Amino acid sequence: MVKVSLRGECTNIQLTTSNGVPARCLVRLEMDHDIPLTYGLSDVQILVPAEFATLFEVGHPVTLTLEQNRN
Repeated sequence: MVKVSLRGECTNIQLTTSNGVPARCLVRLEMDHDIPLTYGLSDVQILVPAEFATLFEVGHPVTLTLEQNRN
């Protein structure tokens, strides 16, 4: 199993629509890095159901965990 956890901050939340109906939100996160980078910080963008997006607030810290099971 591989598990990566990153910390950062929510920088933007944008509602997207499907045929005029609010369906999901694009949540943009700017992640912290503990290692020096030779390039600029990359944002992470995720699409989530609108109900989940209401749980996030711009400017607040977030933790993003990516997990993969190798079966």
